[in-house]
Amino acid sequence: MTTEIKRAYRFALDVGPTQIEILQRYATASRCAYNFAHAFFLAHDRMWERGRNALMAAGMDRREATAKAPKVKRPGRDRAQAFWRATRGEQFIGPLREGEERRPVFAWWEKVHNRAYYTAFEDAAVAWQNHMNSRTERRAGAMMGKPHFKAQGRCRESFRIVHDVKNPSIRFTAPRRLRIPGGGGQDPFTVRLHHKASRLIALIEEGKAVITSVTVARHAHRWYASVLCTVHQHIPGQPTRRQRAAGRVGADLGVLNRLALTDPLTLTAGQDPQTLIGKPPYVASTERKLLRAERQMSRRRIKGAKQQSKGYEEAKAKVAKLKAQLAMRRASNLHLISKRLVQQYGEIALETLNVKGMTSSAKGTVDNPGRNVRAKAGLNRAILDASFGELNRQIEYKARWHGVTIARVPTRFASSRLCSNCGWKNTTQTLKDRTFRCLECNMVLDRDINAARNIKQHAVPVQ
Repeated sequence: MTTEIKRAYRFALDVGPTQIEILQRYATASRCAYNFAHAFFLAHDRMWERGRNALMAAGMDRREATAKAPKVKRPGRDRAQAFWRATRGEQFIGPLREGEERRPVFAWWEKVHNRAYYTAFEDAAVAWQNHMNSRTERRAGAMMGKPHFKAQGRCRESFRIVHDVKNPSIRFTAPRRLRIPGGGGQDPFTVRLHHKASRLIALIEEGKAVITSVTVARHAHRWYASVLCTVHQHIPGQPTRRQRAAGRVGADLGVLNRLALTDPLTLTAGQDPQTLIGKPPYVASTERKLLRAERQMSRRRIKGAKQQSKGYEEAKAKVAKLKAQLAMRRASNLHLISKRLVQQYGEIALETLNVKGMTSSAKGTVDNPGRNVRAKAGLNRAILDASFGELNRQIEYKARWHGVTIARVPTRFASSRLCSNCGWKNTTQTLKDRTFRCLECNMVLDRDINAARNIKQHAVPVQ
């Protein structure tokens, strides 16, 4: 079966100082447009809050006042765009510093393509819509707070541009050249890719992929372009014969071992199959380098100084580079594990984890303070580093691409305390016990392997 899916192809860019200046200008314009739209939406929300607070001051409870507050017509992206077009280029209204002259608002707007602004307005509108749906309980999950302004120097430098697919302006002019609309004025400019995009170009020429948008972002010292495409991809109705012969595999996610499997998994050619997959050595080495670089940066920081030394800025850039490298290596390892799982097995049994509950703080309250707060904080960091949610997400969508079935056990299922051989439950087992010992059938097995076997036996297929 062939179906349409959204798929992003990410390329590193080789850009010079002139093009870096253009990309930074676009990213700054996108950030300013987002803040402009956010302030516009926030002003209307505060009008509604004033009416609700007046009812609460009159004696109504919060829920009743929220329901009976005077209605305020909330603007969308189109109204934000109209207000933007009406105010850009006007004289700045507000207090001036000594010797400062009045200047037009966003005087540089003509040097950036309009679509970079409009996508920022759309992002702000979607963020506010998600908040409103969460506030009115029309959105599942935890309560989403109000969106925030994007602060310069703290938010990621990025911008997104869309185009008309019938008259495309985003296209590849060569295997290592990507044309982006806009530039110094409205003229397009071409950026050089670090690697060839031959595979994507072949799909486009065959009519199997259509470019819909491009997102350019800076990650530490490198700029990247994510080309979003609508791809016509073949989705098999069932696993291959080799996958069906391999059957179901049980997987237990953990901190010490990133993945414990009931059956061996081959990650790379020439490597022995593994049932316990830990943190790869190249990730551990990068973490050690990052720890040393952060200590060096901390020593070079001058407390209370408005402007730091050149040595501190160099150390800060080194830390940012190592953090970007660590994130890419972690992501690469997760993609490798998830890809190999869906390629080698016909059904994957997983556990349903509540990561937010698992990483909650043990600090407690003033009246009832928590215990072992520092140890729990370290465990929380290790759980978040293991990326349980991201690995589950990757396995799920890649399983759909390969016709693989996903089976799950409930959140409260005691996979680590049950004996996978006879079903006896060990109620005294703690996190320190790395070996499971059954007092009924005398089975001795690694704790994580035992949990993976229980998940394999009790998991139920899901749609």
